Amino acid sequence: MRKTQGKDNVVHSGTRHHHRGRSPQSMALTAGCRIIVKNAVRLWALQPNLHWPFDSIDRIAGWAPHPPAVSIRRVELPTCPAELVCAPGTSARRAVLYLHGGAFLTCGLNTHRSLVARLSSAADAEILNVGYRMFPSYGPSAAVADALDGLRWLLRRGYRDHEIVLAGDSAGGYLALATALELLHRGRTPTAGVVAISPLTDLDSAHRLAQPHSRCSMFTARAMTAFSRYLTAQRRGRFNRRIVSPVDADLENMPPVSIHVSTDEFLLSDAELMYRRMVDAGAQCDLHLWDGQIHDFPLAADILPEGRRALRYVGDFVKRVTPASVEDAVARDYARAASL
Repeated sequence: MRKTQGKDNVVHSGTRHHHRGRSPQSMALTAGCRIIVKNAVRLWALQPNLHWPFDSIDRIAGWAPHPPAVSIRRVELPTCPAELVCAPGTSARRAVLYLHGGAFLTCGLNTHRSLVARLSSAADAEILNVGYRMFPSYGPSAAVADALDGLRWLLRRGYRDHEIVLAGDSAGGYLALATALELLHRGRTPTAGVVAISPLTDLDSAHRLAQPHSRCSMFTARAMTAFSRYLTAQRRGRFNRRIVSPVDADLENMPPVSIHVSTDEFLLSDAELMYRRMVDAGAQCDLHLWDGQIHDFPLAADILPEGRRALRYVGDFVKRVTPASVEDAVARDYARAASL
């Protein structure tokens, strides 16, 4: 544990957790990703502007049955769809706004419904899963705007800022961090915390490519370079409004952050750099390092024991940073009744 002095002489800490050992399921999944996913990513790197079949992935995932006994309510935000997901037995004393991964290009509500349902149970929380706008029509700034619309919806539902956590995986991890920073930029009260799973935190790929990541089972150096160039081209075009790297922002007033990442993936350096910048800024950050996992491994929690364990840690973090009181519950119930 590393401790620093923050504002008003309050001691903040950064804590690293190293999770060793691999399940047989993890080894099999890694081998499968090397054959299927890594080769698909290689093909994308040759033609980054090719959006099919990536824009079909979420549609195909929609054919899967919904998680059993889970309450799923369709929500229409001003510019995008969302789902309110609540696992059986959840008290709904707190909420998570979830932003899916997919390189700002793919995935959506369908691909992440099972993960969100598991997180609802682990965190004892309602989850607003946001199907934010993506490339090629919209950039990350539009996705952050959609996340802010989702937060407004949760506030109207009766939740307060200190009862809400922002969360996301991969590109969604970037968006969760960027949304918290946008709240601070606007002088707004930040949420209770942020969860980032295998997050992109630096839009400059130089430090990432300098690291040896031949063990990554999903991405190649060429693919990461192509993605960086694609994102840079979009930033220089019509999507250049406040697209920032979280690692380069003023992090002093950030809420507590919990990061989970594999030690074998390309975005390990992004996670470690974000952790160091958070701690150096005097903010609270927990970094969980998982040996031998694929990128964004909690997404495979249905078959992966490590993914289920990681989501339990995420749930514990959400509950820790969102202590509920009787007064909060009464105010929330009143707001919900008034909205009926």
